[in-house]
Amino acid sequence: MLVLGIETSCDETAAALIEFSEQGEHTILSEEISSQIELHAAYGGVVPELASREHLRNLPLVCDKVLSSAGKDIKDLNLIGVTRGPGLKGCLLMGLSFAKAVSISHKIPLIGVNHIEGHLLAASLDNRIAFPYLALIVSGGHTEIVIVKDVGTYEIVARTIDDAAGEAFDKSANLLGFEYPGGPRLAALADSVSSSPYKLPKVMRESAEFSFSGLKTAISLLVKREGEITEQKRANLSFAIQDSIVDALLFKLKTAIKQSGITQVVVSGGVAANRTLRTKVGELPGIRSYFPAMKHSTDNGAMIAYLAAQRFMRGERDSLDVEALARWPVEGMTINAR
Repeated sequence: MLVLGIETSCDETAAALIEFSEQGEHTILSEEISSQIELHAAYGGVVPELASREHLRNLPLVCDKVLSSAGKDIKDLNLIGVTRGPGLKGCLLMGLSFAKAVSISHKIPLIGVNHIEGHLLAASLDNRIAFPYLALIVSGGHTEIVIVKDVGTYEIVARTIDDAAGEAFDKSANLLGFEYPGGPRLAALADSVSSSPYKLPKVMRESAEFSFSGLKTAISLLVKREGEITEQKRANLSFAIQDSIVDALLFKLKTAIKQSGITQVVVSGGVAANRTLRTKVGELPGIRSYFPAMKHSTDNGAMIAYLAAQRFMRGERDSLDVEALARWPVEGMTINAR
């Protein structure tokens, strides 16, 4: 089975081609991502209207490149998987409309999948993982811990009630004068020092949920109090910020491990590329930790193709009137078999 996965939930146009054997084993034949970082850098963040237009322009190019790189033709496809939510509505509509057009014109089955569910299973692209496991999803828009019992069977343990971890990284980076996207640059500078004289509060220890708004306020006050930021100060502040965000993630994750008794942990989403987070999760005693490859931690088409195939092989089918969903929680999802 040959599956094309299409991802356009935010500012990256991504596609991938995965081949599945009769036994369900997968091989990634090709994958491409067209980034919009330069386009949005002037605005300090993603502009939805501009992102949607870029998806419209890039989708045919990215999908053609994925097919040609693998030596395949569009008529060889057995399934198209596409993100239908959650995400920016206009961006989702671009990907979904393109996938529907290809599906109709070439009579190829289509499945619209959940972007966060894709991250929940993304580590299986690069690892063999048995159910159940705990998944920590950390990105610019989402931070949650989920018990993954099977494909389509999920239980939310904790999620953010306000800002996400990735947003805390990016907003803090902006305060320190990093250009967009600043989160990865802040993390890289933080890793250049081994300690910091600055201390930030431990956030939301008493609550079951995540929250980063209070930490963002504390960071803002600290930066303003410091006045002129030298490069050494910037490094020390970056260390303190990263340490505080990672500490909040680890505290909730360790609590979830203790309460659930599950000893397999997956970390996925854009912030899963953070090396300090990977190292500290990997050092948790008695835990088997799994991470997607760096290129599969951020938004990508391979996780969408993989998830679509898993649902297709379980009997799911989508009609062409499937809609884009800006908000679409994974809990309560089931296999929509026909």
